[in-house]
Amino acid sequence: MKRNHHMFAGDDPHFYDHPVDRAERRRFAAADRPAPAGWRSHEDGSWFFLTPEQAELPDQGWKIHVSAVPAEAAEVIDLVSAYCLETGLPHKFLVNPRIHHLNNSKYARRGSSGKLMTLYPADDTRLRTVLDALGPLLAGRRAPYVLGDLRWQDGPLYLRYGGFLERWCTLDGGERVLAIAAPDGTLVPDRRDPYFALPPWLEPPECVAEQLRADEAAAAGQPGLPYEIERALHFSNGGGVYLARERDGDGAPVVLREARPLAGLDGSGADAVARLRTEARALRALAGLEFVPRLIDEFTVWEHHYLAEEYVEGETLRQFLARSNPLTRPEPSPGDLARYTAQALDVLDQLQRAVDAMHARGYAFGDLHPANVLLRPDGRICLVDFEVAHRPGLDPEPSVACPGFVAPHAMAGFERDRYALDCIRLALFLPYTMLLDLRPAKVDQLADAMAEFFPVPTAHTARVRRGLRRPGIPDRPADRSGDELFDRPDATGLPEALARAILASATPQRADRLFPGDPAGLNDGGYTLAHGAAGVLHALHATGQPVDEEHTDWLWRAARRSRDLRPGLYDGLHGAALVLHELGREQEALDVLQRAGRSPDPSPPGDLSLRSGLAGIGLALHRLHRATGDGGLRDALDRTAERLAAALDPAAPTPAGAGLLTGQSGIAAFFLHLHQDSGDPAHLDLAARALRADLAQCRTSEEGAVNLLDGTRLLPYLGNGSAGVGLALGHYLRHRPDEEEFALALDGVLLAARARLVIFGGLFHGRAGLLALLAAHPDRPGAAERIARQRRLLAWHAVPYRGGTAIAGDQLHRLSMDLATGTAGVLLAVHTAGGAPLDLPGATLPALAVGRP
Repeated sequence: MKRNHHMFAGDDPHFYDHPVDRAERRRFAAADRPAPAGWRSHEDGSWFFLTPEQAELPDQGWKIHVSAVPAEAAEVIDLVSAYCLETGLPHKFLVNPRIHHLNNSKYARRGSSGKLMTLYPADDTRLRTVLDALGPLLAGRRAPYVLGDLRWQDGPLYLRYGGFLERWCTLDGGERVLAIAAPDGTLVPDRRDPYFALPPWLEPPECVAEQLRADEAAAAGQPGLPYEIERALHFSNGGGVYLARERDGDGAPVVLREARPLAGLDGSGADAVARLRTEARALRALAGLEFVPRLIDEFTVWEHHYLAEEYVEGETLRQFLARSNPLTRPEPSPGDLARYTAQALDVLDQLQRAVDAMHARGYAFGDLHPANVLLRPDGRICLVDFEVAHRPGLDPEPSVACPGFVAPHAMAGFERDRYALDCIRLALFLPYTMLLDLRPAKVDQLADAMAEFFPVPTAHTARVRRGLRRPGIPDRPADRSGDELFDRPDATGLPEALARAILASATPQRADRLFPGDPAGLNDGGYTLAHGAAGVLHALHATGQPVDEEHTDWLWRAARRSRDLRPGLYDGLHGAALVLHELGREQEALDVLQRAGRSPDPSPPGDLSLRSGLAGIGLALHRLHRATGDGGLRDALDRTAERLAAALDPAAPTPAGAGLLTGQSGIAAFFLHLHQDSGDPAHLDLAARALRADLAQCRTSEEGAVNLLDGTRLLPYLGNGSAGVGLALGHYLRHRPDEEEFALALDGVLLAARARLVIFGGLFHGRAGLLALLAAHPDRPGAAERIARQRRLLAWHAVPYRGGTAIAGDQLHRLSMDLATGTAGVLLAVHTAGGAPLDLPGATLPALAVGRP
C-alpha cells in the first residue's frame, strides 16, 4: 500500500479528496484567465493545460519541467506561460499555491517533487530553442531540485524523456502505471524515479548529452561523503536517513541525516535544511541526557546538508507494538497480557521522565509519537528526530505533526508533548488515536476497551480519559452513535445503518467519483470494483439494500468515458461490466466489456492476478457467460483458462505476488469456479497447484496461526494475507474435504483470523476481511462466538455519519465508503456474518463449509 493518504486529508473533514477541491482556495491568476484565441484549455483538479488548437505533438518526447520556490511561483508561471503562448508551445501548470506546496512537502513523491510547470516541445530542435530562450529569462532563480530529472545548467529548468499522451501498462504485480512505447511498440513504464535515467534504447539529443558531460565533469571535482553509507533507514522528500560508518578513524556506526535545500517544506514553508539546523541546535542544548543521541558532525556535500549522529541500536515503539502486543495473536494468555502491560508501563514511565527532563531545559520535543521513540535492547528508551524541537515562547511553534498525536486544543508549548504522551499511553495498547480526529467522543470507548483487554491500573485508564478528552466532549455520552448495533447478537439494524451512511455520501453531480473512498479511487475513473462505484453498488445489491437507478446510470457513464481502457476485475472495466449486468444492464455490461477488449494492454502477460489480471478477467467472463450463454464470452473464457493453466505448468516462470488479490490463490479461485460448472477434476488439480504455491509463502506461528509473508510482515488479511488464501482453501475443501494438507492449513488461517488487534476495519486490509472468512465457515466449533467478537470489535472503527454508521478507511485519516477499504466492504462482511453466503467476486463460496472437529 502506498501511504500518502495524508495528502488527501486536508480539505474535507470526513473523506479523502483532491487537495484543491475547495472553492475558497486561492488560485494562481493564470488559471483563471480565458484561453487566448486559437488555444484550448482544460483543468484536471491539479493542472491547468493550454494547447494550441492546431498542435500536433508526438506521443512521447523530451519534457521541460519548471521549478520555483513558493514566493516566486505565480511570477514564474506568468513569465513562462507568456513565452509559451507567444511561441505556440503546449504547456501546463499547477492551479494553486496549495497543491504546489503539497507537491514539494516533506512526504511528497520524491521523483516528481518540485514541478510547477511542464512544457512540451515537439522535437529535439524545439527543445534546444526553448532551453536557450527560457534559460536566460529565469537565470538566477533558486528552486527545488527535481530529483527525477536532469537540471539544465544551474537554473530552474529540468529535462526528462516521457509520455505526452496518457497511456498505461501493467506491472508484473498488477499495478497500473503510466507508460511510454519502446522502439518495438511495446508499452513499458514511464518511470518516475528519484534520480535521472535515460530509457535504455534512447540516444539523447546533443543538448542533453552536453549537459550530461558537464555534470560528469563537475561531479569529478566534488569531495565525497566522509562516511561510507551501509543502508538507507528512511526516505522523505526532504532527504534520507542512513546508517553509515566513518571512512577515517575507528569506523564506528553513525546515523546520517540529509537535508535538501528548498525541498521537504513544512506547514510554515520551512525547508529540510532549516529543520536540520533546528535539530543540531536542539541536540547541542540537550547534550548529556541519556535519551538524546550525541551530535557528532555537521557538513555539506554538493548542495545537500548533513548531520552525523550517534547510532542507537533498537526498534521503534511502532515496531515494538507490532511485534509484541499480545492482541495481534489469536488467543493471548493472561500471562502474556500481564507481561506486555508491565513492559509498556515501564516504557511510559521512562517517556514521562524524558519529557520532564526536556521541559526542565526549556525544550519541547514537538513531534512525540511511537515512530520517534527507540527501545534499546536493554529496555531503555531514546528519542530520535529532533527537527521540530523548540523552546516554547522563544521559537516558532512546529508546523508539522504526526496525525493522531496532536489535537486542536494542545497544539503549542509543553502541552503539545503532554497530549502526545497521553496518546502513546493509549496507542501502546490500542493504536487507534487517529480516530479521535474523526470522532473525539471515542475516547471512552477506546479507554474501556484498553481496560477490558489489558490489566492496566485504574489510574492509567483515568489518565488516558482525562488527557485525551477534548474540550466540549462530555464524559461518557449516553449516545454511543451506533456502537450498540455491533453488540446485538443478530446485528439487527446494522446493515441498514451502514447503507444509510453510504447512500448519504453519494455525489452523483461529480464526474470523478460517486462514493468517497480511498485516495486510490480518485484517479481511476471512479467506476472500479475495489475503490469505485461498482464495488459499492455490488455490496448494496448483494445485501438487499436499495440501489438508486441514478447511481447505476452514473456507473455506466463513468465506465464509458474512462480514457484508460484498462482490463481487470477489481481495478478495471471487467468489474464494472459485471456489476452493470447484475443490476439488470446487460447491454451496457457487454458494451463495457467491448471497451476493455480495445485496450492496448487487453490481457497483460505478466499479470495473472485476481485484482487486475487474467484470473479476475476470467472470473468476470465466467459469471457473465453463465448469465448470458454468449458464445463469444465462452471462447474468451476458454482462452483465458488455457493461458492460466499454462502459467501453472511447473516449467513456466513462477507468477509474481501472493494472496487472493495478487497471488496464485486468485488463480485457484478461477479454476474452482470453473469446476463448479464442469465437474472436471483437472480444474481442481490446477487449483491445488496454485494453492500450494501461496501456502509456500505462509508461515505458521508457535500457536499454529498461519499468516502470509509479505516482505518482512506476516499478514492475516483477505486481500494480501492468509485470509484470502483461506477463502480459496475453504472453497477447495468443499469439493475434496479429505485433503488433509489443506484442511490443516485452513485451521491455521482461521486461527490467525481471531486476532483482536487489527488496525484497519476494511475488507481487503482489515477486520472485515477476517470477519468474512470466519463467517464463511460457521460450522466450526466456537465459530458463532468468534464471529460475534470480530463483528463487535468493528465498532472500534465506526463513526456516525448523517444518520448512519460509516467506517474509517485505510490509514484512519478519513472515512471510506468503498468495497476494498470502507463501509461497503464492512456491509458485505456483516451480511455474511448474519448467515448469508459470501458474495465477493472471486471469493463467492457455494453451500456450507466442510466442518472439522
